[in-house]
Amino acid sequence: MSRTPCPHSSGAPGKRVIIIGGGPGSISTGLAFLARGFDVRIFERQPECKAIGGAVLLSAPVLAILRSYGIDLDNFGSKTVTYFKNKAGATRVKLPFNANVNKKMGIDGWHYGMLRSNAFKKMLHLVPEGVIKTGHEFVEYVELQDCIEAKFANGESVVGDILVGADGIRSGVSQQAFGPAPLFHTGIRLYLAWCEFIPNIPPEYGFLSHDWQYQASFFPMIHDGKPGFEWWVVEPSWENKPVPSDV
Repeated sequence: MSRTPCPHSSGAPGKRVIIIGGGPGSISTGLAFLARGFDVRIFERQPECKAIGGAVLLSAPVLAILRSYGIDLDNFGSKTVTYFKNKAGATRVKLPFNANVNKKMGIDGWHYGMLRSNAFKKMLHLVPEGVIKTGHEFVEYVELQDCIEAKFANGESVVGDILVGADGIRSGVSQQAFGPAPLFHTGIRLYLAWCEFIPNIPPEYGFLSHDWQYQASFFPMIHDGKPGFEWWVVEPSWENKPVPSDV
C-alpha cells in the first residue's frame, strides 16, 4: 500500500529536521544540524526549555563539540583530576589524561565540572530565534510518502524529512517506534547537592571513595563563574524502600 504524498510545507525538501523535546540533547542536536545548513524546528511541551539535574562532568571531546557550536570555554567549567580511593582514603588509582586527545582537542585535562543549567543556558543562547516552539506536546508521527508529519496536542502539525526523538526517558517518539519501555528500579539510592568552594581541598581535585556497599564522592565545578563542588552519596536500595528521617 502506497503512503500519502507529502503536503506542501515551508523549508527546503530533504533538509527539514523536526526535533521533539527541548533538553540539552535536543539543543545540541539542533545546533549540529543548523551548522550544516539544515532547516531545524525544536518542539518542547513545557512553556520554556530548561535543563533538569545538578552538576555534570563533561569530557574533552564533548567540550570540543560545544566549542565547535561557538561556545566560549573560558571559565566554562572546572578542570578535574579524578582519584579513586578506598574507604580509608588510600589512593587506588589516579585517572590519567590522554596526551594525544588533549593535544588534538587543544583542551587541557579530561573532565570539566559545571552545573547543567549553566551549560544549557550558553547552548540556548546560540539557537536562532524562531527555531524553538514551546507549548507543543507530542502526540504521534505519521510516515508519509516522502516525508514525516509530527502531530501535537494543541492541534498543530509539522512536516519534515527527519524526525529526532529527544523527549526524555518517557519518549513518545521512541514508544511509537519501538513499543513501550517501562522504567525499572536500578537498585541504588542517590543523594547529591552542591556547595560553595571549600579552601582546604586541593584545586582540580575530584574524589571517588567506595567500599563494597557505599560510594561517597565529590568534584569541583563552576557555577555562574564561581568555584564550588558537587558531592554525592550512593547506597543500595530497592523499590519503596523508606526514606530515612535523618539522611
